[in-house]
Amino acid sequence: MGTVQANRLSKETSPYLLQHQHNPVDWFPWGEEAFETARRENKPIFLSVGYSTCYWCHVMERQCFENPAIAAEMNRLFVNIKVDREERPDIDQIYMTAVQVLTRQGGWPMSVFLLPDLRPFYGGTYFPPTDSYGRPGFPTLLRSLEDAYRNRAKDVQKSAVQIMDILQHLAEPGANESSFTMNDEWIDSLITRSTVDYDSRHGGFGGAPKFPRQTLLEMLLVHNRKHPDDRRMAMFTHTLDALAHGGIRDQLGGGFHRYSTDAEWLVPHFEIMLYDNAMLAWCYVEAFAQTQDQRYATVARGVFDFVLREMTTPSGAFFTAFDAEVDAQEGLSYLWTRSEIEATLGEVLDKDPACEAKISRFCRVYGLDLGPNFADPHHGNGQPDKNILFLAEPDDGDRLAIMDDELKQLREILLAERKTRKQPLLDTKILTSWNALMIRALAYGGQVLGEPRYVEAAETAITFLLATHRDAEGNLFRTSRDGVTKHAAFLDDYAFVAQAMLALYDAGANEKWEDEARTMLSIMKRKFGDEQNGGFFFTQPNAADVIVRQKTGGDSPLPSGNGVAALVQLSLGELEAAKKTIARFAGQLQQNAEGMSTLVQAVDLFVQQNGEIVIGTQEESESSTVGAEVLTPEQVASKIVALSGEWIEGGILNVHLKILGGFHINAHEASAGLLATQISVAGADAPQVTAIDYPTGALRPFAFAEEPIRVYDGDTVIAVRFAGQLESGSYVDLGVRYQACNDTECLVPVTRTLRVRVP
Repeated sequence: MGTVQANRLSKETSPYLLQHQHNPVDWFPWGEEAFETARRENKPIFLSVGYSTCYWCHVMERQCFENPAIAAEMNRLFVNIKVDREERPDIDQIYMTAVQVLTRQGGWPMSVFLLPDLRPFYGGTYFPPTDSYGRPGFPTLLRSLEDAYRNRAKDVQKSAVQIMDILQHLAEPGANESSFTMNDEWIDSLITRSTVDYDSRHGGFGGAPKFPRQTLLEMLLVHNRKHPDDRRMAMFTHTLDALAHGGIRDQLGGGFHRYSTDAEWLVPHFEIMLYDNAMLAWCYVEAFAQTQDQRYATVARGVFDFVLREMTTPSGAFFTAFDAEVDAQEGLSYLWTRSEIEATLGEVLDKDPACEAKISRFCRVYGLDLGPNFADPHHGNGQPDKNILFLAEPDDGDRLAIMDDELKQLREILLAERKTRKQPLLDTKILTSWNALMIRALAYGGQVLGEPRYVEAAETAITFLLATHRDAEGNLFRTSRDGVTKHAAFLDDYAFVAQAMLALYDAGANEKWEDEARTMLSIMKRKFGDEQNGGFFFTQPNAADVIVRQKTGGDSPLPSGNGVAALVQLSLGELEAAKKTIARFAGQLQQNAEGMSTLVQAVDLFVQQNGEIVIGTQEESESSTVGAEVLTPEQVASKIVALSGEWIEGGILNVHLKILGGFHINAHEASAGLLATQISVAGADAPQVTAIDYPTGALRPFAFAEEPIRVYDGDTVIAVRFAGQLESGSYVDLGVRYQACNDTECLVPVTRTLRVRVP
């Protein structure tokens, strides 16, 4: 095939967009040229959103966007727009909400189909290049949707109107359902709910795929400063230990991969993101501050040194991310065979009389004695043939492997050898908010660990941001690459930069940083603040290319911009403003605190410093003009199933699930690919469960499934059997995870908390 002429993306600076500049697709960047073309030619828009280190984005590019026949169909039927979600998180948030409403799931690559006025009418994530298993491939989908746009315009318009109504309803937090008081007891109940899915065996929260949940860890650590609790201390130290020992941590380089594909933290998804490492480093520094355990200081230094060595620009700012793949193979540069380990170490240690003993010890401590543990999910025969290094024996006798000088020497030898391999792509754009997270972590790390070089690195980075990402009026830009700045910044950028400045001030870098933070907060209030109702919008009011202006309080994996804004307001003594920000999200916190750890942390700090906050209903509030209640998808799903508990003889707790008529939930023995109903018992000191008796469920046929699906509907009882005599008057906390569906769609999965008193 001949060389394809570069498309419009060749003029962009985003590495992700530049990856697609030679696709035969006639890509547009997001902007008026694309919108005007769609209006003029009366074509629907295909919007593809991803990021440079996204593995499945690469797969869809190779299978679809590099295919000349598929590209020709795209060009004939649609105006095609490519967006880097890291450059434009506002676009990503809006259309991801639409995709989740439409498909009950989300992810990247995100594929959304829009009318020329930018309203979505259909969406999904990855689509394969051919029809298979009764599902349409991407070309079939393109032709079907374009036909609907031409010949069933009323149906398409109806879908777009319905989705827009939902987006507008979800754009702001809803009214408070009842009056309540935010105090220590209320906060404690939110933390209990947030930790109900703690994995007492492997550490962390939830199941596979498993994310570190840094905002939750930080909230627990900060709460523990004033309210020490041995059970919760065990949760976060167990989690931090498991992360440090697992394959999710690059045992040679010191950084952390994005998430674990399994529950044991062994096999990571190999992307390395700046924000993950910034937030985890902060958590390890804080854990060291509270425990004085040198292992946590060692892990934190490992992260900082990795970032300063491999993710730092000559100007001192920080790059965005490392890709997951090399030559289309996940994790290729990080994997080893035992023979490679032995050959590399043997060559360097050849003159060392203890060579064999050292190599043998390394292989034992780092899990190679257990055999290969990684099978490429997309290549090979499915059998493990390589190793991800992990600490199978973190304590080698009396020697802590993570701090051992001999093992450190061997790791450095292997790291030097690894550097000679082909390296994963480095996304070299500079994002304001992500840089601010690392600046904050470095400043705090330098302060607590007694490492002035970290504080100096933080100050160098913030100086770069203010010189390059700020204009003469104090306005911030979102991103830059090779000195070219782009895109007006968002709430997160301003809030995170202000928080980073305060961390520098606390670290003793320069007194000016407090004044700079105050100035940043002032600009942030002017651009994003809602003085009447409280809280902050994500985008500026003059953002003409967004169809909805969102005000959100949930964490992504990133901290909530509103949560960080409230923390900044608290730090700068703007107590009434912080209280108003918190109060705006009080109803959501009451319903969905599990996904709002940063705002929970802000409430906790406010109550510690200033006392309780009394929250009234919407009718009782004189300051808010928002009338009707708006439920999040999680709140809607929570209302489908009523939970209650009933003790019977023999230490058995019957959990009753009353499922709303017209809905069902998947049985525990769910069909492949469906989320099973599952009950877990929360808490490090939770009573021992001997068995959970799940009913079989009924087989029901559905139009969207080729085979009947086993489900629960109506009234369902699940028996939880406990060992021994439970203490009368104590409480058992259960997590009930389910996904509610009707005959045509499924709602988002939720984990509900049920607290039952032992009689």
